[in-house]
Amino acid sequence: MSTIRADSLKDRAGVGAPSAPNGMNVTGVCTATTFSGSGASLTSLPAGNLTGALPAISGANLTNVSAGKVLQIVQRYDSSFTRNANNTSTYAPTAHYVEITPTAASSKILVNISGACNNNGAGQTIYIDIYRSINGSTYDSISPNGSSVPTAGFTLNKGDQSRNEIPFNIIYLDSPSYSVGNAIVYKLYIRNNGSGSVEVPSNPGGEPVVCIAQEIGA
Repeated sequence: MSTIRADSLKDRAGVGAPSAPNGMNVTGVCTATTFSGSGASLTSLPAGNLTGALPAISGANLTNVSAGKVLQIVQRYDSSFTRNANNTSTYAPTAHYVEITPTAASSKILVNISGACNNNGAGQTIYIDIYRSINGSTYDSISPNGSSVPTAGFTLNKGDQSRNEIPFNIIYLDSPSYSVGNAIVYKLYIRNNGSGSVEVPSNPGGEPVVCIAQEIGA
């Protein structure tokens, strides 16, 4: 083994740095004004010693990430601002819905529908529910109702002594059974309690009924 002792190393021309084509092993501290090149093999860098701006990072190639990622978001509202009315105790569809086509298998769908409703008179009740259709199938309720009022839907507006125009907001995490490529439609349905004409929204040509669907990865 040979030892080289020098205060300054330069190339043969005396104007640049010498080359080490086969690499160089350094024992001890290596100090330089700047470092350039790839840092792919650097390890054990203390986070507290890292300074400067970080570059933009893409998550497109991330793997083994836990479930719960939002894969897509769809928002819709009826641009005609249609006021739908129903004067029966049987649920009827409205013009307010959102359609989403899942991009992955076994996803959950987070549904959010909000607007204003009108029970339209003292002693009347409007029941509000969300129905679902998968790939053009029949619409069915997705509300988890109890046995006492199995058709209660998600929410209601009841006025024993008054006519009530009030806002509503329904948020529900649905677990539909579908095949990738199937379109899923979530539509608002309404009914009364046996009397009167109930309405969503409360004003024609007024406030929107905003319908949002988010695909949540399994």
